[in-house]
Amino acid sequence: MKQLKIFFLISCFAMTLYFLIFSFSDISIAEQTRIQNCISCCASKQQACFNINADRRLCAVEYQNCVATCNSEGDSPSSWDDCWSQSGK
Repeated sequence: MKQLKIFFLISCFAMTLYFLIFSFSDISIAEQTRIQNCISCCASKQQACFNINADRRLCAVEYQNCVATCNSEGDSPSSWDDCWSQSGK
C-alpha cells in the first residue's frame, strides 16, 4: 500500500511538471519538430558545402546562419533559408 501511495505521488508530480512545461511554453511540439527538421536540412547543406568548398570556415558560417534562421522561424536572413520553407512540408 505504501508503494502505491509513493507511485501515485510521483505520477502526479510528473503529470504536473509535464503540464507546466508544455502549457507555458511558447513553442509547440509541431514547431519544435519543424525547427529540428530545418536544422537537419542545414546539416545536410553543410556536408554538401564541405564537398564543394575547400574553405570549411565558410561552410561553418553558413551553417550557423542557417541554424539562426531556423531558430528565428525564418525571420533572420541566410543564403540557405530554403531549409525553413522545406521544413514545413
